[in-house]
Amino acid sequence: MMSHGEIAVVVDHGLLRPETALNLPEQTRLVLALRRIETTPEAELEGRRRLHAIRESGDVKLGGWRPRRDELHERG
Repeated sequence: MMSHGEIAVVVDHGLLRPETALNLPEQTRLVLALRRIETTPEAELEGRRRLHAIRESGDVKLGGWRPRRDELHERG
């Protein structure tokens, strides 16, 4: 049975190098389907502009545990 997934790779000296570690045993054989990712400086600039607008809107709140001052600066 084959499982399907996507990984990002970079061409490095003619070889495909994964951007993240693969959890596969050595000598594992795979079938790959390649799709080129196109980006332009304009697209990256627009993405950064949109991210900045989201941050500035205050709509996204990062919750969770935050240390108290005494936990940050343990005195002992």
